[in-house]
Amino acid sequence: MDTIDDKIIHLLAENSKLTQQEISERLNISLSACQRRIKTLEQTGVITGYKAIIDPAHLGEGLIVFVLVSMERHNRDGVRAFEAAVSRLPMIKEIYHVAGEYDFILKVAVSDIKQYQNFNYEELANIPGMGKTSSLIALSDRKLDGIRTR
Repeated sequence: MDTIDDKIIHLLAENSKLTQQEISERLNISLSACQRRIKTLEQTGVITGYKAIIDPAHLGEGLIVFVLVSMERHNRDGVRAFEAAVSRLPMIKEIYHVAGEYDFILKVAVSDIKQYQNFNYEELANIPGMGKTSSLIALSDRKLDGIRTR
């Protein structure tokens, strides 16, 4: 990878809908060189895919809560069982296994605080191996806010 590849990656990360023609013009390289570079970045796994960024409020998921989870036990089977259980819950959008005071960070998307309260008591609390939790309510998504204002 070189500086042109870095620039291609940054352009696509900012706007994955840019055409290869637009990228080649912005970087002042030929279209064929741009196509070849993008194909190589995809084939080598540097670019793993393209996605639309959806405003969660339009899906009825206007409240984002990050749940910090400490496991009761830290054995491999317990961790796998926990991961499998939370992976089945559609309100959990992202799952991070982390090091430190907590073992997992879960990104939960719900419509409002009442739905989160029900989810917390009826879903999360019943997952085997769940220990201490702490909930952090997101006030805003600065990255998404920046995308909306472009």
